[in-house]
Amino acid sequence: MSAKFSFTGISNIALGKDLRQQEQEIGKSGGLYILNSVSFFLVGVSVLFLIAFQINRSVSLTWFFLSEAVAFLLIPILARQGFEKTSKMLLIIYVNIGIIILSSVFGSQAMIQAFFIPAMGLSILLFDNKDIQLRNAGIMFSIISYFILDYIIFESLHMTESGFSVVRWSILTASFVTTWIIFNTFSEFKEQAEHRTLELLEKEKELNRELSANQKKLENYIEQLEVASRELEKSTRAKSDFLATMSHEIRTPMNAILGMTHLLKEDEPRKDQIEPINILDFSGKTLLSLIDDILDFSKIEAGKIEFEHIDFELDKLINVILESFRVTAENKGINLKVTVDEGVPNALVGDPARLTQILNNLLSNALKFTEEGEVELAIKVSDRVDKELHMQFIVSDTGIGIEEERKETIFESFTQASQNTKRLFGGTGLGLTICKQLVELQNGSITLESEEGVGSTFYVDLTFEKGTDTADANINMDSSVNGRGLKGLRVLLAEDNLVNQKVMNRFLERWDVEMKVVANGQEAVVAAKENVYDVVLMDLQMPTMDGYEATGEIRRLDDPNKRKVPIIALTAAALKEVKERVYASGMNDFVTKPFNPAELESKLLKYIKN
Repeated sequence: MSAKFSFTGISNIALGKDLRQQEQEIGKSGGLYILNSVSFFLVGVSVLFLIAFQINRSVSLTWFFLSEAVAFLLIPILARQGFEKTSKMLLIIYVNIGIIILSSVFGSQAMIQAFFIPAMGLSILLFDNKDIQLRNAGIMFSIISYFILDYIIFESLHMTESGFSVVRWSILTASFVTTWIIFNTFSEFKEQAEHRTLELLEKEKELNRELSANQKKLENYIEQLEVASRELEKSTRAKSDFLATMSHEIRTPMNAILGMTHLLKEDEPRKDQIEPINILDFSGKTLLSLIDDILDFSKIEAGKIEFEHIDFELDKLINVILESFRVTAENKGINLKVTVDEGVPNALVGDPARLTQILNNLLSNALKFTEEGEVELAIKVSDRVDKELHMQFIVSDTGIGIEEERKETIFESFTQASQNTKRLFGGTGLGLTICKQLVELQNGSITLESEEGVGSTFYVDLTFEKGTDTADANINMDSSVNGRGLKGLRVLLAEDNLVNQKVMNRFLERWDVEMKVVANGQEAVVAAKENVYDVVLMDLQMPTMDGYEATGEIRRLDDPNKRKVPIIALTAAALKEVKERVYASGMNDFVTKPFNPAELESKLLKYIKN
């Protein structure tokens, strides 16, 4: 109960706003809402009668209905201050008194007294089952008011007394009983609905609390996931940086090892030197293959493998691959051959680097596991759809073969045909895994046929587009690096590593190339300003000024001949982003360290012709 009475908020009471401020009050305040609605409705009715009797100049009735209007206006305010039950009883009393007064004014013919029945219903609506005594008291007050009106105010009835009594009591009893049943039933339904509403509201509140708690948990999980994702991203970036750095650092000395080994082979060594040189060459290439496999496997796992869609010439790609395995095949006495079906176009569109990688892995395995006989690469077109060519690359050997039970697992990571194979031939077992994933990422397929002790055949199906050149592939089995056609070529080499300078110098000297060597990008820019060169071989990572910046400076020279000189990047980082940056900086091409002499020769010849 409020300690302070207030007249404020009458409009809110009339509209029931104070009762709807919180959902949990709806069920508890149903009777109070009815009280408010009925009270303000009766205020309007009283004002209408007040106006009517004021016009008829009935002073007594004017003052009565003025008092009724004020009473009905004050009842909701009284209820709001905490006197709810008293307010309800006052409402019933004032309603019954109003019916008595109006019945007296208009007489029995107007049947105003019939409104006592709704008055009884009002008692039932205002009081729930917890206030059953007050409800019955309100009903009895309406009944008593009816009898007062009937026996005291009305003087006579136009019937015999006995007949009138029977009719009156029958109608009255039926009306009271019917009204009682109807309103009690309605009240029961109303209370059940209110109870159900309260239950639903409580359930909703509980669900809201659970939802709020789960939302907080979800927010915490999301925050933890974001933190974990950032940590994973940092870890992945650190791993990538580590692998890129290690790849670069290992490839740089490997360039010298494999380069010098190649030169030693070309120097017609003594018989007692051939085997050590071959061992050195084999070990160097094996180490390089391991580095490439680990780097590629890491990128595939991280989902960072991307494929190019560029023009390339099949014959040049195959010739470079053959040249890299020619010496190995000769040293083992194995016949390495290539068969290209008629109608295989030379100009293709796709990713030549990934095709090279796949064929390199398959040919390397074939040569590794073959001690005598031959290794063959066969190329054919299996189907043509518009510009698309469905091509098949078949690598077969007469080597040790693969056991039947190992065929299903041979493409899994770190898997080889047997433990004995691993001891005899070494390797990580990643080559075929990488091949399979590179093929499938290009929507191709790779399958295997093998018989232990007889040999193995791998079938690689890939799709390429036909390029603009219609010439057929011309694979040169007798290709070798001899540098013919490079005589007199003027080359500027920017390389800070002294060993790599000497390796490159030895190669270019053999090809009768005129070469100037500088140790950093700044010296390369100065040399390019002072002299005209046919080609610049530019290392990327150098002190003072790196290869990217030096290329930019050369491209800004005033002399157009010097500004447009072909620049070939020498990079030990075989990453796509590095290649993209090479082209973006203004360089024309790149050669990956350790460089393949045949590839370097091919690139130099290409830019001489241009």
